[in-house]
This record gives sequence, C-alpha cells and structure tokens, in this order.
Amino acid sequence: MDAPRPAAPRTRRPVWMWWWFVGALAVVLAAGGGFFAWRTINDQTGPATVAAQRAVDALTNHTIGDGAFAATVGPNEIDDLAATLRGMGTLKPVVTVQNVQLDDQQRRGTARLQADWTIHQGKPHWVQDAYLQLARGADGWTAVWSRDLIASGLQPGDRLRAVRLAPVRGEVIGADDERLVWNQDARRIGLDKPQLPADRQPAAARALAKAVGIDPDAYVAKVAAYGPKAFVEAAVVRSVGSEAWSVLAKVANVPGVRVLDAVRPLARTGSFARALLGSVGEATGDIIKASGGTIREGDLVGLGGLQKSRNASLMGITGFVVQAYPDGHSEAARDLFRVPAVNGEALRITLSQPMQQRAEALIGSIGRRAVVVVRPSDGALLVLASTPGTTAATTRRIYPDAFAPVDVVARLRADGLPAAVAALGLDGEARIGVPVFLAATDGGSLRLSAFSLASAMASVGAGESRRPHLFADEQRPAIADGLRPDEVAAIKRELKAGAAGDGRLWTAVLRGDLAVAVYDSTGHADALMKRYLDGS
Repeated sequence: MDAPRPAAPRTRRPVWMWWWFVGALAVVLAAGGGFFAWRTINDQTGPATVAAQRAVDALTNHTIGDGAFAATVGPNEIDDLAATLRGMGTLKPVVTVQNVQLDDQQRRGTARLQADWTIHQGKPHWVQDAYLQLARGADGWTAVWSRDLIASGLQPGDRLRAVRLAPVRGEVIGADDERLVWNQDARRIGLDKPQLPADRQPAAARALAKAVGIDPDAYVAKVAAYGPKAFVEAAVVRSVGSEAWSVLAKVANVPGVRVLDAVRPLARTGSFARALLGSVGEATGDIIKASGGTIREGDLVGLGGLQKSRNASLMGITGFVVQAYPDGHSEAARDLFRVPAVNGEALRITLSQPMQQRAEALIGSIGRRAVVVVRPSDGALLVLASTPGTTAATTRRIYPDAFAPVDVVARLRADGLPAAVAALGLDGEARIGVPVFLAATDGGSLRLSAFSLASAMASVGAGESRRPHLFADEQRPAIADGLRPDEVAAIKRELKAGAAGDGRLWTAVLRGDLAVAVYDSTGHADALMKRYLDGS
C-alpha cells in the first residue's frame, strides 16, 4: 500500500498585491462618491420643475409666446394653438406636473404632465398624459414646444372641438299605450336678428308674437335680451297639417322671420291637454342659471305642465364628445373621448286619448269650460280638459250651494265642513304634476274645483275615499278616516239619479265606472254634460 503523499505547501500572495487591490477599490469608491456628491450639489431637478410649471401655465393660459418655450415657439405656433382650441370654447384643462426626470449630464429632461378637462360638471373628465421635453441652456431651463402637448395623437392641422350630445326626450304615454307626446318633425318659427336693423326688431317681434299667439311684450323683451346674431324662437309647429300651414301663412310677411326644420316633442295637436302636458322649448336664461350647470343654452326643457314637473326624468342626461378633425373638414371628425347621452324615460299616465279629445271638442274655445273624468274603481284620472289657454279644470273655484258628498259627511261628523273635506281626500295636494285647487272652507263657505267635484264623486262610486291618480306606476296611500259605509249610503240616497249640480255652472254625475264633472262659465253645464255622456 502506497504511503500518503505529504500536502502541497500553500502559496502565499505577496503583501504588495493586497495593498494594490485595496488602493484600487479606494480609488473607485472615491470616484463614485465624488460623482454622486457632484450630482447632489448640482442637482437641477428643482430648476427644471420650475421651468416645466412655467410652460404648463403658458399652455393653460394660451400664452406660449411669453418665453417659456424659448425659440421653439413663434407666431405660427401661437396662431396654431388658438385655432386648434377654438372649438373648445372657454373650456380649459387643469394641467399638473407629475414628475421630472433628468439625464446624467443634467442638461436635458422630460416632465410627465397630466391634463384634466372638465367638459361638463358632474360627468367623467377627459384626462390625458403628455410628455414635455426640457433643455438647459446658458440662460437656464426652457421647454420644447410640441403639438402633442395640446392633445395626444393630433395630426398637423388638426383642430379640437367639444360637442354636446342631446338625449332623446322621453315620450308621454296614455291609457292603452296611446302616444300622447312624442318626437316629431317640426318647424321652429323665430326672429333672425341679423336680418333686421336693431331699431326695427321690436316692431317685428311684436308682429310675430301676435301671429303665433304668444305674449307680445314678453317676446319683445326676449328678443332684446338675446345677442345681435341670435335666432330667437317664438313658436314650434309640426311640419304637416292644417295647424302648421295656418301659422306659417300668418308669419310669412313678418320682417326678419325665419323658419327652421327641427325635431321636437309635440302632443297630438297644439292644444291637446296643453294645460296638463305643458310644452318643450329651449331653456331660458333663468332656467339655465337655476340648474347649477346641468342645463345649458340650447338644451330642450319642459316649460310647463308635466313636461316641466317631470323634466328630469323626461329630459334624460346630456353627454358630450371631444373630437379632432382636419382644419376645414369637420365631417371627418374622429372621437377622442365620448360620454354618451342617456335618453329620457317615458312617462306613463292614465289619461285616455279618445275621451280627452272628445271632451276638448265639446268644450271649444268659448268662455271657461272644463270636463274632468275619474274612474272610481281604481281612481285613474281619465280626462282633464279645459278651454284652451285656461286651467279651468284644476284652478277655477266653484261655489256650490249644495253638494251631497260634502254636505252629508259634514252633517254626520262633529267638525262639519273641514272633516268632510278631509274624509273625501280633498285636503293636502293633488300630486298630479300641475297645480290643483282642491277645497277651501274658511268663513263657513265651501269652494271646490271641477277636479275636486269629480274626485268626490269617484269616492262615492268606489264606496271608499279615493284620491285620483295620474301616474300609472303610482300607488296612492289610503285616506285616514275616510268615508264610512253609512256615509256612502246616505250620499247615494241624497244624490238625484247619481247627479249633483246647479244645472247651469256645474254638474257632477256618476255613470257606471265613471265620475264626471263639468264646469261651464257660459251657463250650459247640464247640456254639456249630456252631450259628453251621450258621446255626441
């Protein structure tokens, strides 16, 4: 067996090599430390950030020629910025400097910017990132101009615009799914102010107002309040039909008149349930001011009746789109950011289109007349007809010498008239979207309206107190301490053939599942009632 070999002696490195390694490491560390110390002492992040903020302020205020961008901006760039943003109107973004990064030589850098555009209050913002190049020269830091700072992806010559997107207004649907109000082709009639010298506009406005049947003084004031290049709407009529032809013929010779095609929510006729349904038109200055920014010039809003009281749901929510387009070619616009409009909701009501139309045909346009019909079985309001231009059905006060539903209950209850009115549900508010006078008993005398006459008769017909309802999806709460069975029986005994009235100014009738009230200031209430019930 071989003997083990002795271990090889270890080779020791010369001492001078260790010292060489330590010395080299010290030199490297010293050099590195010196570089970082130099960076710390000469750090230009602060001055560069100041330059970036100066450029941001110039961009926001459209003053890019003030030196923030040095020689990279001249007259052409200044004009181009103004032209590019003209379609954004008075809108300005809030631009912030997010961070600044410099190169190792501290001579060049990049600032990341964020532009936050509020196009419409309360809607999503258009937010964009941009990158601003910075350069350090003998006079310090300045920014380098680029069209990408206006908006990302702009091509040479592109322009920006913000366009409001109008929602489709909701329809009003009546009983049996009959459309009562819907969007139709229409004609906007108004005064085009650029066509007339200022001194001739008041007379033309007055003549136009008389021709379309609106308040002349109010329209003259409206024309005066609009700018010198404005078209001031006076009326809207449907594009077809005798009503439109008649109005257009009347305004044809008015100086400065202009007729524009449009699409507008219109009822079946210009007078159909007008007092209840109301109308739709461009928002007035007062409406815009009161909206807190949600409604703007040119928006269509309800100007009366249900169109006004239910405007929020019928109108929907406007949207907007920011677009870029080649200069002079807006038809080639492309979307950069879009918030779609939310269309309005349909309003479903209980009004019966054929019954309402028949009542209006009987009423005509003479005096102050009204027909109100309520269905006792469910309290649905079927007809609310007034002479055009009046609210006779809801606000005209009637002074009945005797009215069995109130009289009987007043005799049977300790508190008399006030108790009877409350038991029949004629206190509080009608809650049908328009003002209604229900009842008053002060001074010991009773005042009602055609609406409250029909309401009281419907309660008798139902055998329990009912408040008429108009909105199809509404559940009306029961009336506390309403009619008692003995009271209902006593009222029916006192009614003559299910009718009450003075025979001239007013009459109220129960006929099957209908409670009908008629008012006629010309003194022919009974005859009007008979014709309505007979269907003549």
